[in-house]
Amino acid sequence: MQSTPTRKRRVAAAAAALAGAALILAGCTSAPADAGTGDASGSGDEKFVIGFQQPLGGQAWREMGLASMQALAARPEYKDKVELKIVRTNDNDAAQQNAAIQNLIAEGVDAIMFDPASATGADAAIAQAKAAGIPVLATGGPYDNDYVYVVSTDWANAGTIGAEWLADQLGDNKDVAVLEGLAGVPLNDGSMPGVEQVLTDAGANIVARGTNGWNEADAQKAAAQILQSNPDVGGVYSFLTGGQGIPEAFADAAIPFVPVVGGSGYNGEACTLVEYGPDGLVGNNVFGQPAIYAKGLEQAVMLLEGDDIEKQQFYPPLEITNDNAEDFCLPDQPDNFQLGYDFPGLDLTVDEVLAFYQK
Repeated sequence: MQSTPTRKRRVAAAAAALAGAALILAGCTSAPADAGTGDASGSGDEKFVIGFQQPLGGQAWREMGLASMQALAARPEYKDKVELKIVRTNDNDAAQQNAAIQNLIAEGVDAIMFDPASATGADAAIAQAKAAGIPVLATGGPYDNDYVYVVSTDWANAGTIGAEWLADQLGDNKDVAVLEGLAGVPLNDGSMPGVEQVLTDAGANIVARGTNGWNEADAQKAAAQILQSNPDVGGVYSFLTGGQGIPEAFADAAIPFVPVVGGSGYNGEACTLVEYGPDGLVGNNVFGQPAIYAKGLEQAVMLLEGDDIEKQQFYPPLEITNDNAEDFCLPDQPDNFQLGYDFPGLDLTVDEVLAFYQK
């Protein structure tokens, strides 16, 4: 386990490490977590100040991740010892993320958490954090740097779980359509080759490809376009989105349902299975719970308190199927309400998280 310098020495080390660096971050917004996370003045210096950098702000999964992390920080066992500094960037831009992390280092935070915008794009900032003795945790996705602790969903496994399920569901018709998520994002680009390999090894014939953009409306539009030229596909695989939009495309086209893999973890996916299950829809929506951010916070605090934590932590995804969809579906919440707000062992409640959730 790496040692953690005192706050005074840490701030001085951070300033030395960043001397002469350009720290103006264009296009970024800073959103300190005020409720339940303390302040930066007075007794706040006694708290662990943990910076969190999040790219692609506004996406429901990441909004719920932030809410779960803030909800945990507001609990009695955390609120008197943790202050969060949350910096969000509008795009999945590695350069913006790198600059934002450099800003957090300059502020002398005790630890840095970030949801990687790329597999290596923050290396310059991480080198500066290492020189300053500031531990860094990647949460939400993996990051390829030996200095960085990883607290992440097993995203590669999330992809193949759905592909294996779909392969088992196919009958004589093995023609399938495949929708990727968002090209260029590490978890998408790292997972899709394995997905297609599983499908083709099982004898599936990929007859159409598209992109869901990690948005149910885009998934529905892409599926509708595919069905115009391939109305007789035997199954649809859509990476981490589509469990609602794709069945709706089939319903709108009056085409019988086929097995569908989705996985945004939206409330609408679970409720769609409940609604259309009696009409023949079978689905498996595989997704990582956004409360992995809260798990990352737990691990960061443990590390700062001197505990040993595992360097690489990968957790299995959740699955919403016909068997458990009723347990996940929340009729009093909108379709785009993000599920996965809790994490095993943390026991976060809907009410706790809703206090921070930005819809």
